[in-house]
Amino acid sequence: MIKEKAYVVGKSETHAWVEAQRRTGCDGCAVSKECGTGAVAKYLIKKSILIKALNPIRAEIGDIVVVGIPERMLLLGSFVLYTMPLLVMFLGAGLAEILVQYFDGGESLVILFGFGGLSAGLLWARYIPVGGGGLEPRILHAVAKAADV
Repeated sequence: MIKEKAYVVGKSETHAWVEAQRRTGCDGCAVSKECGTGAVAKYLIKKSILIKALNPIRAEIGDIVVVGIPERMLLLGSFVLYTMPLLVMFLGAGLAEILVQYFDGGESLVILFGFGGLSAGLLWARYIPVGGGGLEPRILHAVAKAADV
């Protein structure tokens, strides 16, 4: 389970919207101040991210909580985000290779179908529901209540 502290900014009956500070691998590196990648990441990456998480502890707006995300969700999300668009792109280009035998278009048809497949794969990765079955982010416990802060 990957855990991170977050601040509750909104809630519904079963979920809460939490804001967590986005961190990069450079945050834990000893030479990040001298490294060019660390300097670029500091200015280009948004400082916080808004996440919808299950709220079994009924955290209130203003609470500081610990949010957990299963490692399996991270792996599945990475697969969907990176691999699926490429697979759909190759399928589109392969389909175009078959169609080229029957229609005139040559390599431009293959390129067009490849880009179309990549676009469809990216849209699919954007809107496909990854998770379910316990793979949703979940608020594990409160660190500080709003009244204490």
